[in-house]
Amino acid sequence: MDIDRFNRFRARLSRDNSVGPLGILDSMASRYYEEKDQDLDIRPPFFRDVDRIGHSLSFSRYIDKSQVFFEVNNANITHRSLHVTLVSRVARQVGRLLALNTDLIEAIALGHDIGHTPYGHLGEEILNEITEKYGLGTFIHNAQGVRWLFYLEKRFPTKPAEGLNLTLQVLDGILCHDGEVNEKRLKPVEINGKTWNDHFKEYNDCFHENKTKRIPMSYEGIVVRFCDTISYIGRDIEDAILLKFINRSDIPENCREVLGDTNRKIMNILIKDLIDFSFENEEGYIGYSDEIFKALKELKQFNYDYIYSRRDLFIKDNSGKTFMEKLRDKFNLIFEFSLKDLEMENHESPIFKDHMEYIDDRDFSIYYKKYKEQDKLSWIVRDYIAGMSDSYFKEISERVKK
Repeated sequence: MDIDRFNRFRARLSRDNSVGPLGILDSMASRYYEEKDQDLDIRPPFFRDVDRIGHSLSFSRYIDKSQVFFEVNNANITHRSLHVTLVSRVARQVGRLLALNTDLIEAIALGHDIGHTPYGHLGEEILNEITEKYGLGTFIHNAQGVRWLFYLEKRFPTKPAEGLNLTLQVLDGILCHDGEVNEKRLKPVEINGKTWNDHFKEYNDCFHENKTKRIPMSYEGIVVRFCDTISYIGRDIEDAILLKFINRSDIPENCREVLGDTNRKIMNILIKDLIDFSFENEEGYIGYSDEIFKALKELKQFNYDYIYSRRDLFIKDNSGKTFMEKLRDKFNLIFEFSLKDLEMENHESPIFKDHMEYIDDRDFSIYYKKYKEQDKLSWIVRDYIAGMSDSYFKEISERVKK
């Protein structure tokens, strides 16, 4: 391809001509290290990040990670792969109307839950308890997602893990997505104002204090953060109704009147209000009107009280243990067995065969040596368990209990 045609094609793929004053231009993208072939690639930087995330093994594992309901034999129930697709669709719709960079939005949306453990937020809570017990600080899936994409994933199958070299703007959006937090409005402190040092500080702080409020450096990241909630709040209700966990009439009356009583109505009203408020707001905030935000907070609380909390405590086995209690036992057992296998250098164990050999398939990897020398092999175990799919976790838990 001649250089003139190459540049014309690259210009057509670029978002710069469609991005307004609040958006991040392709030319503003920042990678941690320069790549020799970056000027030979027709794809703009955030477009390339979408591809890198989509081809990662972490992304592949979405297909077997639960969203809310676990071990349910019903193909109609939402899984993590569908959730991130919905977030991407909704966020790009909002981003297009606000003249933001939709390639950046898509990359953040598709990567935002990469760090989730098996069994969703329940697994995250349990793994956090375990890692605090082992002196590893706190565990939060936002930071673990960045860890996978920046450190543990491979760009090339023949090389040890070196990360995907994603842009700062994408990694920041993933680290700061926090869709579970209740916020009426939000804007970047300064558009594109963070440096790589700022990012690494926020990332490292996550392992010591995960309650710190992290604000995305871009409006694109903020849109994904709001659309994360929009994409799960009503969908979780529909799943709960489908499984006869709740009835539609259980939804609070005020929420039904303001937001509706179906996922379609709830999403439609939230998206329209988000766009209306954000267009009319002269201070540059993305957010909701007072009435809609109040109803959304009430609906979130309903979901926690009637779906998420009840799910964890509802089912008991013959021993009288809840699902969460049984799951906690399995997490602890896998952690202990895997740590022992690392300490004994059992190269035939699952953690070596299924995790270590992917990160670095040499006999004694840099990854292993680094943490062994620091007496922190438990870090590797945390990576291993955090990256498991639900069915793989179940398989390993059956193996170690024998």
